[in-house]
Amino acid sequence: MNPNRKKYFRIFVLAAFLFASSLAIQISLKQVLANNENSALVLDNNEAAQPEAPSGTSANNLNCRYGIAGFNTQMLSWLPTLQSGWHVTFGATTPYTGEGEHVGIVRVSQDRNGSQYLSTYTTIPALTEGGLGAIVDASPGKLWLIGNEPDVADVQDDTYPAMYARIYHDVYEFIKDRDPSAQVGIAGLSMATPGRLQYLDIVWDTFLTKYGYPMPVDVWAIHIYILSEYNPGIGPGDGKLALGTDPALAKNWPVSGIPYSQQCAQDNIYCRAEHDNVNIFIGQIVAMRQWMKDHGQREKPLILSEFGSLYPYVVEAGGCYLSDEFGNCFTPTRVGNYLFATMDWLESNSYPDLGYPADENRLVQQWLWFSFIVGEEESGASSNLLKPNYQTYAPGDVNALTAVGEDYLDQVSGFELSANLYTGQAGLVVVNSVAPANTADAEIYAEFYNNGSQSISDPFTVTFYQDQALTQVIDSVTVNPTLQGCARHIFSASVTWPDLSSGVHKFWVKLDTGNAIDEGNENDNVASGLVIVDPQDSFLPSVLR
Repeated sequence: MNPNRKKYFRIFVLAAFLFASSLAIQISLKQVLANNENSALVLDNNEAAQPEAPSGTSANNLNCRYGIAGFNTQMLSWLPTLQSGWHVTFGATTPYTGEGEHVGIVRVSQDRNGSQYLSTYTTIPALTEGGLGAIVDASPGKLWLIGNEPDVADVQDDTYPAMYARIYHDVYEFIKDRDPSAQVGIAGLSMATPGRLQYLDIVWDTFLTKYGYPMPVDVWAIHIYILSEYNPGIGPGDGKLALGTDPALAKNWPVSGIPYSQQCAQDNIYCRAEHDNVNIFIGQIVAMRQWMKDHGQREKPLILSEFGSLYPYVVEAGGCYLSDEFGNCFTPTRVGNYLFATMDWLESNSYPDLGYPADENRLVQQWLWFSFIVGEEESGASSNLLKPNYQTYAPGDVNALTAVGEDYLDQVSGFELSANLYTGQAGLVVVNSVAPANTADAEIYAEFYNNGSQSISDPFTVTFYQDQALTQVIDSVTVNPTLQGCARHIFSASVTWPDLSSGVHKFWVKLDTGNAIDEGNENDNVASGLVIVDPQDSFLPSVLR
């Protein structure tokens, strides 16, 4: 695709996918992921000249929404070229030393004796001082996903849901004990189908029963692929059944003898021709967010930690190595259209009753494309962003990009980078007065996010007020950390409000009172909170249900 293509064409592509039935793909899940833990070498950082950033924001052009999966040092050097703000290596470490975020994955597996699943498990790295412990110590504040597709037997993390609940508990506690600032997230399941959501139900319920409290999840993750789970009368479909779930919930492979056009329209069937169906893609994400809401998790970020087109595109005489039920190949044009349609939707969607409030009710906060490159006949090859001979190019050279890689760059560069401070809430503070003055000092605070697409790097002022008109200042404080974007991190500021008498006192807070930060929306920087002094003497209205 032409990198200078106009935005309206991408919108047209999205509309075409949403209002016409698109046809797509499926394949057995990615064995290429299983052996990546030790594939990394040391990388020389490749820094290219960057455009001027908005005032107060990071000086690079990396977009925290967009990520890419990579397996070695050389391919990761194209991260700045593709303006990707995060990446995974399917392991706990990364060789990449440039800017951006690496999301660590602790690989897990339920131990087996042949086909028999045991009551023990293994993690990579091991939960030891010299294993995961040393890595956590060296990476404070990192996001860790516990496992990768544990719902998939054999080729992925191959763990029954009840065992996964135990593993999650143990790894979560191990990480948080060493680094309370770390974020810990659940493994991305391969899809968000009814069977996979039942897997999550079992994990959730098992954890609650075993430990007596709900799973503590900082960040939820999911993969979105459209793969048949069961082939009636034969066995597993391209995506396999989710371990430990009811086969009756599975999305079936189409059977022979009935027109594919008839079968592919059925909700309980996933044809290969539907592998890039954007309506199904959206439906899975909505289902995942609905599950989160039903389990009290709406106020948490959701990341799409892997998606793309898995079926390879290899040209052969008279056609291609693998095609869908209608003989259509997974060409670069087809994959590029899917990339544009899905990512445009991810950028623009907002669901007021379902989305993440801190991120303007978007359903998904970050998304990651699979991948930079795999072998031409391997799962995911049609999504390759780099040419097979990319190693012959200078690191970061745009000429090493495939047509799909050019489309990815066109997509990410088509959305202007921005930062945006958003006030989550101002605190409710309860204190008691102290004799002889019978007054109290209260530490009042506000929580806030950066829900823009890039980090905020410059200091700014947060001011607390006694009045809604924002004229009577209580105090101000300067905030000076780096504020990562995509609304995945909660930040806070606080001041002391002295000499408060018994009763209820309302306060207001405004972010960036000096207008030091160029923001996408200046109208979401104010919130209010309460201080209650001597609550035993205060009479507040109650709401009974």
